[in-house]
Amino acid sequence: MPVSAMILVIWWLVAHNSGSGWVQAIGDVAFGTLTIGVVGPSVVLFRAKVRIVSAPNDATVGLPMEVLVDASTRLRVRADPPFDGEGLVGPGGRRRTADARITLVPQRRGVHDTLTLDIATAAPFALQWWSRRIVLPLPSALHVAPRRGRPHVLPVQPHEDAHVSVARAARDTGEPRGARPYRPGDNRQQVHWRATAHTGEMMVRELERPSAGPVTLTVTLPRDPEEAERVAERALATIVLLLDKGTSVLLATREASGQVLAPVSDRRGGGRRLARAVAGTGSSDQFGQIAVSP
Repeated sequence: MPVSAMILVIWWLVAHNSGSGWVQAIGDVAFGTLTIGVVGPSVVLFRAKVRIVSAPNDATVGLPMEVLVDASTRLRVRADPPFDGEGLVGPGGRRRTADARITLVPQRRGVHDTLTLDIATAAPFALQWWSRRIVLPLPSALHVAPRRGRPHVLPVQPHEDAHVSVARAARDTGEPRGARPYRPGDNRQQVHWRATAHTGEMMVRELERPSAGPVTLTVTLPRDPEEAERVAERALATIVLLLDKGTSVLLATREASGQVLAPVSDRRGGGRRLARAVAGTGSSDQFGQIAVSP
């Protein structure tokens, strides 16, 4: 901006010291045009109105998510960390609507109530870009879950693999209690052919499983942000592994409000819990760990 202003002043001085009236007239027109081109974007940017119309409630680190942004004028939008992504929003060209979807990629887990954006414009003549940072509220809290990493090694039970073992009831044991639609991962030997023929879709036998106590998964996050991400990734993979094996999971984590011990029934619930998890403040919480107890 200082360089542009200096060029404008030099142009105007040269034109007005040339002594020719037509040169001065052309200089005034050029000076006015350049002034509008350089200063005008700041006025447009100051008057611009931007809001987030919709955003997902759940996202995952490293996976794209779409946010619907409404703007009163054409703007270039760039997300600040912990998000990455940019796009153009607002009416312009053949676009008659003011809103547009921009794709963002979360870089770190967490819970977000706001989104920080850098908005920029060069209107009306594209001679000078002006930008400013704004913080916009999200329609609802956004939970960014960690990636799914390698599962934690679970306690070994007799005759079981160390990576998948846990005190649990097998999926294909129990007394039949009816039929339900087939889901990916169901044992094909449990297909209920009579119900399949009657309904026209693949049905499997629903079994009454023996009751088994839940497994408690205690996750302690370290203070180092990068290591905390890795621990959370392993914790999510362990939760998914246990749930896939039909095991009830109690997840113990530390949140901003304190220690939380509550059941987790699916991957989404586990991702949300780990998104809210924070590191401990004590000296013993310097290193993260995952502990499994029956």
